[in-house]
Amino acid sequence: MKTIICLSGMILLLSGTLRAQNPGVIRVKGGPNWQRSVPLGERYRYPQFKNGKITYTSGQTATGRLNYNILIGEMQFIDIKGDTLSLANETTVREVEVGESRFRYDPKFGFIEVISEHPAASLTMKPVFKTVRAEKNGGYNQSSGTSAISQYKSFIGSNGQLSRLEQEGDLLLEKDVVYLMVDRNNRFYRLNRATVLKTFPKSRSEIDAFLKAESIDFKKEADLKKLLQFCSSLSNY
Repeated sequence: MKTIICLSGMILLLSGTLRAQNPGVIRVKGGPNWQRSVPLGERYRYPQFKNGKITYTSGQTATGRLNYNILIGEMQFIDIKGDTLSLANETTVREVEVGESRFRYDPKFGFIEVISEHPAASLTMKPVFKTVRAEKNGGYNQSSGTSAISQYKSFIGSNGQLSRLEQEGDLLLEKDVVYLMVDRNNRFYRLNRATVLKTFPKSRSEIDAFLKAESIDFKKEADLKKLLQFCSSLSNY
């Protein structure tokens, strides 16, 4: 199994008040069955497991019904008994095809979905759940929406995803997307202005001018595709 790092004392407070009617927020109940608090359709990248193929670094392949579990950051499959299991020995995986999608594995970021490929770099994304707020229990073992905590025990797996120990109190989560860039040397970076300029040091002035002229938003997929296409058009990338 994966090496798991125990992390306690995480700061999870965000400024501002969370509106209860926000449809994007999911309340995760404390306790050993916390994952069940998240609807099945929200836990996974796709509504159903799809036929797919795993390609290992050795060149060997395997097929099966696959899906990516966003909540725990693991690629899962359904075995011949109908049980849902996670892939083991992830570092030996080169890529995974799920339906028409393709995922690559990085030891730091885990499984990353490839969105578009360009001569200079590839655009990839990782759907995640981010913590909005943690709550501690009030009287009669009921979670108090007005009493936020800044510390609780949790596990952060090797792929950076959240797993929790049994605890009292609820956790409020919402979905988000992290965009990453993979350079020609197969190095993964979170996509932002600094990493783009670092990846293309000979074209800093041209790229900087492009970012300003096009008002590139690093949270918008279309803008990121445009940016990497521009970087690939430079003669000295």
